[in-house]
Amino acid sequence: MNEPTSGMTALDFQGELKKAVAKILKDVQTKTTAGVMVSGVNVYEQQLPIIVSDDEDESQFFPYAIVRLSDGQTPNDDTPWIVNANILIGVHDDDRSGAGYKHVMVMCQRIIDEFAAEPLLSRMYRADQNMEWALQDDDTYPFYFGGVRLKFFIPKIGRREPDYV
Repeated sequence: MNEPTSGMTALDFQGELKKAVAKILKDVQTKTTAGVMVSGVNVYEQQLPIIVSDDEDESQFFPYAIVRLSDGQTPNDDTPWIVNANILIGVHDDDRSGAGYKHVMVMCQRIIDEFAAEPLLSRMYRADQNMEWALQDDDTYPFYFGGVRLKFFIPKIGRREPDYV
């Protein structure tokens, strides 16, 4: 599949947001499921990689952030695309205190703070100041999940004027 090159598509935006999230979270320290301390997280677009063999499981991807586009709209000719992006976070923390959610909160806060302070991504996509975060409701020890919902304004191609000769 040929990648779009216009710089103004939702897929281009997703790639830029993925890079930004990796940079924002590069100094966050957590542990892998093997107990190894790491800085940063694995960042994926839209979903975790597909498991292809019986000896693999999703725990190998922790810690992670998934940059998932959920929907977009453009209300009229004069309005840019409004694209909703969810950044889903998963961490592993086998500390029995149950404080693994704190890692998730730190990551959510860093993402929110970055786009609140500097809403322009790649000099092209602008974050709306209306942002949301959430933590999981269920107890899934030793795995903890949460996420951030962001809305971005993405330039769109204007209407073409018909060429009547």
